Amino acid sequence: MTNDYTRFTMQEMMAVAAAREIEDGEKVIIGTGLPLLGAFLAQKTHAPNMIAIYESGGIDCKPIATPLSVADSVLVPGSAMQGGLMEGLGIVHAGELDLGFLGGAQIDKYGNINSTGAGDWSKKESFTYFAGSGGANDMATSGKRTVAIMPQDKKKFVEKCEYITTPGYLGGPGEREKLGMIGGGPNCVISTMGVYRFDEDTKEMYLAEFFPGQSVEKVKAACAWDLKVSPNVVETTQPTEKDIKILRDLDPTGFYLG
Repeated sequence: MTNDYTRFTMQEMMAVAAAREIEDGEKVIIGTGLPLLGAFLAQKTHAPNMIAIYESGGIDCKPIATPLSVADSVLVPGSAMQGGLMEGLGIVHAGELDLGFLGGAQIDKYGNINSTGAGDWSKKESFTYFAGSGGANDMATSGKRTVAIMPQDKKKFVEKCEYITTPGYLGGPGEREKLGMIGGGPNCVISTMGVYRFDEDTKEMYLAEFFPGQSVEKVKAACAWDLKVSPNVVETTQPTEKDIKILRDLDPTGFYLG
């Protein structure tokens, strides 16, 4: 990868935006990909006391090399604990998880995520199955807050998910509480175009920041509904050269940043 740290890709911008959502000392469940790089970037900059947790049961992992999966053996040395799913997700079910990163195939205006499938359920040939939720439903139901990271286009940012694998605010205010969910719900969404947050009253997603090179008009055109825009919408602050160097050092082959 290039050593010109003054230039950055949208993938790198997304990882930096993810890092900015993490506060020092928080317990954070991270998966592979951009959330992993974002979490390590936070740990190496403003959140050195972040506790990295993996669904596979690794607790407070500080690997010397970037893991290629949530069960990579590099997560073992230096970790506070190595357990299993019970340990990894037990923190979530107890309501002690501060932040969980999510992904999916579709997300709607209330932050609900579909990672199960799309198409006509009654006709196998017209239905497409996705990867499934893993521990995402657990995190979304019981975690204090979640951040979704997804590529953006009209097929992915939909007005209503075809199937809700992972709950956001469901149909609006009060819906989570009716079902006894102890978690706080989605806090933000990071796409390839910008950062979105949720209105406190309506629980509907709105554009808070657009990435460098994007615009409000471009972002709205890539949503399948009439996306709300903050009256204080701003262009996202660009990554520092230090941020980009750390990310590229973490992923020298471009496995995640590609």
